[in-house]
Amino acid sequence: MADLNSQLSAVKSKENFLEKITRIIPGYDGYVNRDNSRELDTILRNTLATRLDANHIKLKNVTLNLSQRGKLFESDGIDKLDKKLQLCVAKFKSAARGYSGAFDVVKVKEDKLNQLYQFDASLLNNVDVITAACQDMDNNSKANVDIKADMDKASGLMDELVKQFEERENILNTV
Repeated sequence: MADLNSQLSAVKSKENFLEKITRIIPGYDGYVNRDNSRELDTILRNTLATRLDANHIKLKNVTLNLSQRGKLFESDGIDKLDKKLQLCVAKFKSAARGYSGAFDVVKVKEDKLNQLYQFDASLLNNVDVITAACQDMDNNSKANVDIKADMDKASGLMDELVKQFEERENILNTV
């Protein structure tokens, strides 16, 4: 994932003539950059949430596979895992946008916005690892292989993701 500055440059290159002229107004350019940074961060977090949310189908498939093989009693942990997954998705969707308005007392500087963006981008790999763990559970449940270790792994990864994402609040609080 590219850094925030290159993403902002891509956004600026798509501006129309009027938007480019308004950047000449003193102070307005910084405001627009912060606003674009906030929007890019929101898009990134929504991407993370969407990728995580796709794992609900895999977990439902695991439950279906277990029930078809007469191992429904092994699916207790799947419901708990699904709830953790919902928690992760909700955290990404409802996180603070990382930008203060024009009249807010506490201002979030561009370097903090860049730090938030980099932090959120680093979570992409963690989301991919969780997706792989859910896929392993799905594959192993189809192959009639014990999935207890896979469930424990996915659960631990989701717990770690929630802890990491809570560090995001620390970044915002150290303005």
